Amino acid sequence: MQEAIVIKGATENNLKSVDLVIPRNKVVCFVGVSGSGKSTIAFDIIAREGERQYFESLPSYARRYLPKSNRPNVQEIRGVSAAIVISQDRVRGNPRSTVGTLTEAYTYLRMLYSRDGLPSMDSSYYSFNHPFGACKKCKGLGRAVKVNVEKVIDKDKSLREGALLPSDWYIGGRQWSIIKATGYFDLDKKLKDYEKEDLERLLYAPPEMLESVSGEFIDRWTFQGVVHRIIHRNNNTHRSLSEGDMKYFDLEDCPECHGGRLNPGSLEVKLNGKNIGEVANLSLDQCLGFVKSISHANAAVIKPRLIGQLQSLIDVGVGYLSLNRSSDTLSGGEAQRVKMARQLGCDLVETIYVLDEPTAGLHPRDVAKVVQNLRRLKESGNSVLVVEHDETVIRSADYLIEVGPGGGKKGGEIVAVGNLSKLIANPKSITGQYLSSKKRIGTKSSYRPPRGFVSVVDASKHNLKNLSLRVPTGVLVALTGVSGSGKSSLVEELIDQNSDRIILVDQGQVGANKRGCLATYVGAFDAIRRYFAKENRMHPSFFSFNSHGACDICKGVGIIDMDMNFLGDVKIKCESCGGTRYKEKVRRYLYKGKNIVEVLQMTAIEVKEFFDDEEIKTQMRLLAEVGLDYMELGQTLDTLSGGESQRLKLASKLQAKGEFYILDEPTSGLHFADVEKLLALLNRLVDNGNTVLVVEHNLDVIKNADWVIDLGPEGGAGGGEIVAQGTPCQISQIKESYTGQYIAKVLWTSHP
Repeated sequence: MQEAIVIKGATENNLKSVDLVIPRNKVVCFVGVSGSGKSTIAFDIIAREGERQYFESLPSYARRYLPKSNRPNVQEIRGVSAAIVISQDRVRGNPRSTVGTLTEAYTYLRMLYSRDGLPSMDSSYYSFNHPFGACKKCKGLGRAVKVNVEKVIDKDKSLREGALLPSDWYIGGRQWSIIKATGYFDLDKKLKDYEKEDLERLLYAPPEMLESVSGEFIDRWTFQGVVHRIIHRNNNTHRSLSEGDMKYFDLEDCPECHGGRLNPGSLEVKLNGKNIGEVANLSLDQCLGFVKSISHANAAVIKPRLIGQLQSLIDVGVGYLSLNRSSDTLSGGEAQRVKMARQLGCDLVETIYVLDEPTAGLHPRDVAKVVQNLRRLKESGNSVLVVEHDETVIRSADYLIEVGPGGGKKGGEIVAVGNLSKLIANPKSITGQYLSSKKRIGTKSSYRPPRGFVSVVDASKHNLKNLSLRVPTGVLVALTGVSGSGKSSLVEELIDQNSDRIILVDQGQVGANKRGCLATYVGAFDAIRRYFAKENRMHPSFFSFNSHGACDICKGVGIIDMDMNFLGDVKIKCESCGGTRYKEKVRRYLYKGKNIVEVLQMTAIEVKEFFDDEEIKTQMRLLAEVGLDYMELGQTLDTLSGGESQRLKLASKLQAKGEFYILDEPTSGLHFADVEKLLALLNRLVDNGNTVLVVEHNLDVIKNADWVIDLGPEGGAGGGEIVAQGTPCQISQIKESYTGQYIAKVLWTSHP
């Protein structure tokens, strides 16, 4: 049996010819600052090579239907076995995929009802993805759309003043003109003064063919109510409602199956007084109790497997979810934990599991469960590789590998390896200094007073229990609580009720276009090209790889994709431009001794020193302040992580004043040292006169907030209430608050 994974001469991304020996059958944790190269080793080298070698063992005809993968940039790699990546990628776009179908728990539940339920039915009749079982009204989705009239019309306006809010009905447009041509409506009367029948006709009238005759010309058109048209062009199911239309509707349980997803016949079958739809809509904790209570003889074979699946889900910390919960509504952290639960139910051995921040989205209370699950995977005879920043996980690992010392160009080296004590004893280890408390993130000595308040009234979305509260402005607010307590729902309500005042800065990609780069986003590229153009008496477009300067062969992309059929797509560096994206003649022109390619390979710090231009210097300072000073200016936006994308968006906000920003877990992917930089950034935003609300689990951020709103006490049905509000000091004294209990532990030991 191979005892280690051996890597020699790794040069993938920013790695500097790295040699590394990683013990197998251990929990190995990769640590280091952002951009240091941790994920490159774990995902781009080990996981990719494990996948590639497994796929290459299959016949060529089978490989045609599998994802294609290429050998990573290493001189040698051995000791790798089949790898499974348990990522935080959200399961998007398919509401027919549920927690139950992802883990097969719902399959076992269907079998239970088909064997023990009366009248007896085939398992297909309990499948909402099968014509025999699906509810005819909602097509097995369990949800229906209900118009929110307040989002469709403004009753305080007349039609001529723009009372119809959907964009298709803009004043003077075709749909608006059709309404005008009917002659049914007074265009100058406020909608609030309309008779009930007129308003019903405006909104819900079925299609009606109308015509007008002008001499020999006959004009025909179809009039239908605004709501009727929107619903019917989307087939009356939320699955196909466009994102633009969806904002005018609210989701509710299907009025026919009441969220059970199945037809009436299937829902008539009961076990212990409940039909399968009701059981699948219970929280997983409650569902487990129900399954254990079934004592039918035919259940003896099925129950252990179903109980095992449910227990695995509860063990990973998602016991507040239900089997019918659509997987496209799960957060990245929730999706990762559901995937982990599925693996915990497998009997694989000698497998390499690679996980990216398994504590993401978890309250400190639940991190111990993650550690237990990582150990369970290891004890089954597997190797577990984790990229993680959580102190509890780091301390519990068998072996630590620190990559660094910095990010980008300053990273890509192995700083320290070994167990916890070796890392702490290594003077080069930044992580070790934080773990030994030589370095620590301090606590503020005073709290800012609120400058005002933003209100939320009767918030009842998802599990929120009609919450009303005032969120202070002009301060740093932390929204906390265990997973599923209602934090995201409260943020949605806050935005819905104050949409004109709040800006959500999420972790979505800044741009998926491989042609967009960091220099373009911050606005520095235009100025840089102007300097080159003026120096060389050329047009600025000559120095753009998206315009006249682009390499003729790769069209300014720098690489050429070559389809090798089942061997995988090979990305080849363009031979004509050497991957620089520019024509050879463009690279001859210099500014201060460097060509445009060399400038784009500079980091923000290097560019700030190179150009004597206050605008460029300001832009580079902003990048440095959001912790992106390690990135090259020519790096494409589609290669940024979620955290990097969020911080880049923040860079454009640093000059703003009087805004209300919401950030969802901004510490995601951040090392202790990076969290310290982030706190300085958030405080600067607030000091500039803005409000910042962070949805967070990181105790270093929470203890430095001015105000904390703690939801809970539990997740799912057990949450949705305000457990505590106040300053971190006040929260730390409230015993009912899980957050308060953990804040109390760190608050008094972390003063600088």
